[in-house]
Amino acid sequence: MPETTPLIKAALNLRVGVGFDVYDQTEVYWVHFTGSDVTNILRSYGLTDDKKVFYCGSGPSYQNLFRAMINELQMCKDSYQEMLEMYLRQIFIKLQRYFNNSIRIDNSRTAETIDMAIAYFNEHYSESISIEEYAEKNHVSTSWFIRNFKLYVGSTPMQFILQKRICNAEALLLNTEYNINEIAQIVGYDNALYFSRMFKKIKGISPSEYRKNI
Repeated sequence: MPETTPLIKAALNLRVGVGFDVYDQTEVYWVHFTGSDVTNILRSYGLTDDKKVFYCGSGPSYQNLFRAMINELQMCKDSYQEMLEMYLRQIFIKLQRYFNNSIRIDNSRTAETIDMAIAYFNEHYSESISIEEYAEKNHVSTSWFIRNFKLYVGSTPMQFILQKRICNAEALLLNTEYNINEIAQIVGYDNALYFSRMFKKIKGISPSEYRKNI
């Protein structure tokens, strides 16, 4: 159980932001904080000095936490620093739980299989992908592949692909003038209405509403 060292006191300089990676066509969320006890705080959650880059899976929960932190910094309501601390600790706890689960298959052929799948889905997410066919081509059962993918990444293969599509759709809504039909086609949907339903399912609002709120 990590010690409950006051995080804000240890990290007086805290900034949160979101950017856009033109090369990958994705949003990039970041948090920067400094302080005298930051190293010990990170270590208490298993974020050790010997590893600088961590793969943390895919899913809307991280994005929601970062957006909540950005909102707190913008609004500066009562006790907003305490809220920032809680959101940041949630991110650390999610990372810790993910790492503890992924250790079970780390440094194994399973990890290599899942890493290859992640790379493939990142490149071909906008295409029609059959998980059953992908598993068969890689000589593993569908159930084995889905189970280990979820253990390693934190979501099922189809959830991963869906999140990739919606994330890139967000970036296109934010940074281009493509209409909804064009964006739907780009991220892999022939039917713009179905795309809008899936977008709203993940984001809570339609693509057109999302663009209006920018």
